[in-house]
Amino acid sequence: MPDVTIDVEVYCARCGAGLCNQTESTFTRTRQQPSFRVEPCEKCLEAAREEGYDAGLDAGQAEEREE
Repeated sequence: MPDVTIDVEVYCARCGAGLCNQTESTFTRTRQQPSFRVEPCEKCLEAAREEGYDAGLDAGQAEEREE
């Protein structure tokens, strides 16, 4: 089977940040086919953490007002 070389660029679907430094090429275990493993976008992870923190804070403050 001939070797094939391709260039792949990976971007976050949510914010468009480049994820090439967070992408690793691997082979599937069962069929030994090429695959890619991409770490989550750090910008979107941080935004989700902040959103979760804010939601928890709002819920806690609402609960405190009810008491």
